Amino acid sequence: MRFSTLLGALVAGAVVACASHPPPLPQANADHIRHHVEYLAADELAGRETGTPGYRRAAEYVAGQFSALGLQPAGGGSFLQEVPFRRASWEGREPTLVLQGRDGDITFHFGEDFVASPPTIAEETATTAGLVFVGFGIDAPEHGIDDYAGLDVDGKIAVFLSGRPTSLSSEVGAHFASSRTKRETAARHGAVGYITLNTPRREQRWPFARAVKQRNDASFDWLGADDQPGNAIPGLHPGVYLDMPAARQLFMGAERSLDTVFTEIANGLAPRGFALPYRASLSSGARHEQVVSPNVVAVLPGSDPELKDEYVVFSAHLDHLGEDPEGRIVNGAQDNAAGIAIMLETARLFVESGRAPRRSLMFVAVTAEEKGLLGSDYFARHPPVAPGAMVANINLDMPMLLYPFADIIAFGAEHSSLGGTVARAAARADLKLSPDPMPEQVIFVRSDHYSFVRQGVPAIYLITGREALDPQVDGTAVQNRFFQERYHQHTDEADARVDYVAAQQFARVNYAIAREVADADRKPRWYEGDFFGELFAPGG
Repeated sequence: MRFSTLLGALVAGAVVACASHPPPLPQANADHIRHHVEYLAADELAGRETGTPGYRRAAEYVAGQFSALGLQPAGGGSFLQEVPFRRASWEGREPTLVLQGRDGDITFHFGEDFVASPPTIAEETATTAGLVFVGFGIDAPEHGIDDYAGLDVDGKIAVFLSGRPTSLSSEVGAHFASSRTKRETAARHGAVGYITLNTPRREQRWPFARAVKQRNDASFDWLGADDQPGNAIPGLHPGVYLDMPAARQLFMGAERSLDTVFTEIANGLAPRGFALPYRASLSSGARHEQVVSPNVVAVLPGSDPELKDEYVVFSAHLDHLGEDPEGRIVNGAQDNAAGIAIMLETARLFVESGRAPRRSLMFVAVTAEEKGLLGSDYFARHPPVAPGAMVANINLDMPMLLYPFADIIAFGAEHSSLGGTVARAAARADLKLSPDPMPEQVIFVRSDHYSFVRQGVPAIYLITGREALDPQVDGTAVQNRFFQERYHQHTDEADARVDYVAAQQFARVNYAIAREVADADRKPRWYEGDFFGELFAPGG
C-alpha cells in the first residue's frame, strides 16, 4: 500500500476516533524522565556495556523502579531475566585464508585482505572446500530471484556479494541482504562455509577500511539450554569478508571476472552464479568466556478476564557501548537512556491513571542491543508468557529528544494495523504521523522490534519527527547534527541538549498508543499480503 493512501485512511480513522471523545491523555512528568536519564547516563555506570558491573547497576535501577511502581515480575520472583552469553575473542588465534589453485597457493592476510569475527560456535574451526559464486546469495523465487538455481553448493564454500539487487524493495531487500538470512540460505543449500565479497556500492557506503578498524572486536551470542550459540549454524564455518582486490583473485581463470560481474550489476543485470576454479582453506580460533547480562521484565496485569492473557510489550535497550577506543566513556543519553526513561514514565502513567488496561502490559529493558539485538532476540524466543500471547511490540530506541516536535515517525506503520493506532494516538496528542524520511536506512529491520517481528508479532518503532513546533528550528538539520556529533560518541551526554518538553510529548503519545492497543476489542493484525506478516506469522 502506498504511504499516501495509508495515511489518508489513518487520518480518516483518527477523525472518527476523536468524535468518540476518549478520556484526555495524562501529562508526563519531565522531572521523572530527567532523573532516569541522568542516572542511567552517568559516568558511574561506565557506559552500560553488556555484562559489565555498570550495566548490572543500570538493570538493578530499572528493576527497582518497576518495583516502586507496583509492577509484577514476569514469570517468577525476579524482574531480572538472566541471559547467558558467550564472548569470543581472538587472543592471538586470528583466522587464516588460503586460496588453493593449479598454480599454487595464495595466502590472504587478516586485517589487510579480509576480516572476520571470532567464532562463537567453537574455539577452533577449520574447513577446506571448493568455491561456488552464488551472486548475491539470495533465494527468493517469489520475488524473481534464485541465485542458487542450477548450482551445486553441497559441501562447498558459497561466495556471495554483499548487499542486494536493486529490484528488491528496501525493507524486503534488507531482509534478504542480511548476513543472517544469507547464512541460513547457504546452509540450507548444503554449504559448509561462506565468503562475502565487498562491492563498489558497499565500499561507498561502508568502506572496507572501517571494517578493518573493528577486526579485533569480540563476538557475542546468547546461549541456549544446550550450551549452543542461538544464532550459530552448526556445520557452517564462520565466514570471512574480502576486500575487492583480494576478491578479484578468486575469479582469475573463471568464466567471468569479478569486474565483469560488477559491470553487469551496474547495468541492472542480475549476476549469474558459477563454480570458481579454486578451493579455499579457512581456519579460525577464539577464546570463549561466559557472560551473564539480564533483561529486566515487568508486567502490569490486565483487567479483562478474556484479554488479560494477551500482552502489549514495550521494549527499550538498556545497554550501550562502554568506552570508545580512546578510553572515554560513551554514556548513551539519547541512545538509549532516554528510551528507558520514556518506558518507565509510560508505565507510571498507566499505574497512576486509575484505569487498568484490558490487556496486560509488559515492559522489557533489554540487554545486548549494541551486540546485534541479542537481548531482544533471546527474550522474543524465550518469553515468560505463553507462545502467541504477545500481541504487539512498541519499541523505544533513541527517541531523539532534541526539540519540541509536531510530528512522529513510526517505522513499521505500513505493515500492520498498528499504523492506524499510531495515527489516532498522534491526533489525540496534537501530533501528526509522517512517513519514513530515510527509507534507504531500512530502520524497520535494525532495532529490537525486529526480534519480535521475527516471532510473528506486529511491531512499530517510534521516533520524533523532523518538524519542530518552533518554525525557526530545522528539525532535519538538528537530527543530522546529532548523528554527526553525538551518535555512538562520548558526547552523547545527559546535558542541556536533551529536551524534556519533547520527552513529555513522547511519553504521552506512547501512552496513547498502548492504551488503544490494550483496550481494543481486537488485537493488532498484519495487513493482508504483507511480506513480514506472511513470512513470520503465516495464517496469523
